[in-house]
Amino acid sequence: MEAAFFTRVAECLAGGEPAVWVEVVAVEGPAPREPGARMLVFAGGRIEGTIGGGALEERAREDAVALLSSGERTSLRTYELLDLGMLCGGRTTVFYEVLAPRPRLVIFGAGHVGALLGRLAGEVTPFAVEVYDDRAERAGELAPGVVVRHLPGYALVPVPSGRTYAVICTESHATDLHVATQVLAAEPALAYVGMLGSRPKAAEVRKRLGEAGIPKERVELLRCPVGLPIGGKYPGAVAVSILAELLAFHHGRLVETRECLKEGRS
Repeated sequence: MEAAFFTRVAECLAGGEPAVWVEVVAVEGPAPREPGARMLVFAGGRIEGTIGGGALEERAREDAVALLSSGERTSLRTYELLDLGMLCGGRTTVFYEVLAPRPRLVIFGAGHVGALLGRLAGEVTPFAVEVYDDRAERAGELAPGVVVRHLPGYALVPVPSGRTYAVICTESHATDLHVATQVLAAEPALAYVGMLGSRPKAAEVRKRLGEAGIPKERVELLRCPVGLPIGGKYPGAVAVSILAELLAFHHGRLVETRECLKEGRS
């Protein structure tokens, strides 16, 4: 049973399906299960495994579902079983941990900026980094765990599930638009979509996305020009500016960061 449980935990983390690890960590007096009893609870309330069934398990299931939507990562709760209507009358302490898959950063284009961005992100961020390019000669390892995958013509753009960030920096405006059209049409919507380019390019791309039938609210998700205005147009500076914006967005500090830059504060 334990091997199967840990296999499911790994599958949840790899596949992007949010779940809560629920484990009995302490027991006083009579209780349905001993410490070490575990179960997984998914967003809809589905469970795998058991911590003993009955009113305790039902309450733990409800609390796990609430934790998933709370934004918190862990919780520790002690339940008086009599209060739950369980006549055994003991006390059980349960630990909860949200199994949050690593956010994914998908980079389209392994040119100067894309390659540097992939290498930096792979080394210094919590993101699982994927890089795609339609030129076979670009395929290869950028950094440990970061590989450029050949995607001929960007024909079928892969859009992973879960919390996904995308940066589009291919070799041409035409392929940028082609990739953006597919990415912005994906369901569910990605958390972040950035594109390398100027303000005139951004205006033209948004116009063409609308003409292609991409809904206005999706078009407005496109961040172009991508990156914080920290100065410098050489590839390294551009890659750092994009990575800085991604991290600020990921940590919920992007608006604050832009205000600091605007006011000249550190």
